[in-house]
Amino acid sequence: MTYDAAVIGGGLIGMTTARSLRLAGLKVALLEKNRLAGESSWAAGGILARFYPWRQSEGARALVEASQADFPGFVAQLQEETGVDPELLHCGILVADTKEQEQALAWARTCNTRIEPLDKDRLQALEPNLAEHLKAALHIPSAMQVRPRLLAKALRKSLVLHGVEIFENTEVTGLQTQDHVITGVKSHQRTFDANQVVVCNGAWVQQLLKTLSDVCTDIVPVRGQILLLKTRQRLLSNILVQNEQYMIPRKAPYVLCGSTLEYVGFDRTVTEEAKEALHAWACRLCPQLQDAELADHWSGLRPGTLREAPYICVHPEYENLYLNAGHFRWGIAMSLASADLACKLMTKPSEAQPVAQYGWD
Repeated sequence: MTYDAAVIGGGLIGMTTARSLRLAGLKVALLEKNRLAGESSWAAGGILARFYPWRQSEGARALVEASQADFPGFVAQLQEETGVDPELLHCGILVADTKEQEQALAWARTCNTRIEPLDKDRLQALEPNLAEHLKAALHIPSAMQVRPRLLAKALRKSLVLHGVEIFENTEVTGLQTQDHVITGVKSHQRTFDANQVVVCNGAWVQQLLKTLSDVCTDIVPVRGQILLLKTRQRLLSNILVQNEQYMIPRKAPYVLCGSTLEYVGFDRTVTEEAKEALHAWACRLCPQLQDAELADHWSGLRPGTLREAPYICVHPEYENLYLNAGHFRWGIAMSLASADLACKLMTKPSEAQPVAQYGWD
């Protein structure tokens, strides 16, 4: 059997890409070395926005905004198909750093986005459980969040319903080539013949591409550690961000506190140092978290790059090999638009405009 497309990597980027390709009429195989969404997607916070959107490049902004616009309809469709609620919440973001207020408000006017500067009184009225030393914040009310593990559960059911063939516990060992064309994907179990291949395996992209060519990306694993705190009552309504760290209030009385940025290779170890630092930071900003129970502590490996935008492009040496990878901390926030663009590149390249900012360096 020859597949129209083989998707390598079963995180949320790979899952949404496989779904888009299947809905476009292609016969799709989705290959994952462990279980679907078991790596960085499983560990993610699920924020559907950038923390400091005025700092981002045009390419990154376009992916986040397009995905954000599509997420309510996408989640509603998944829930109707599968009966699984991914718990999409319109919760807003508070940026507890107003040094860039002028830049933020200028960006908001240009991009027709609402950002509200809050003084101490308005901040306390909005979030009365925050520490009194927080004197101001920037409020981005349009921000949303989703539960990544529930989203992955719904997506998996949707993929099965639509006929995507899923191969978990299938580690890809290399790509089969002939005359600079990819003809299949090799694994320990078998070779999957495919007319096109799209690589979506996040932090592991380099390992695969190095089996094929000296032309590689700059994607590296970046460990992020997260705490889950169980509270007696809901303490926050908005996501709170300060210096790239965040607290996410869940629908149930839990608060997610993250996350670290650690360049330690493929080491997923969780550390006491990170746990203590994240907990101390969270309690400084929300003192009532001192009484919260530490429910869990985990880590994930993000696909970090020095670029502002991910790689969504064709490989420079293989005309039927594509990438949809390198989303760093924003994979879920960029996922729907990234999947749509990758699908267009593979099925209707004339409609994939513009793509230069996501191309190979």
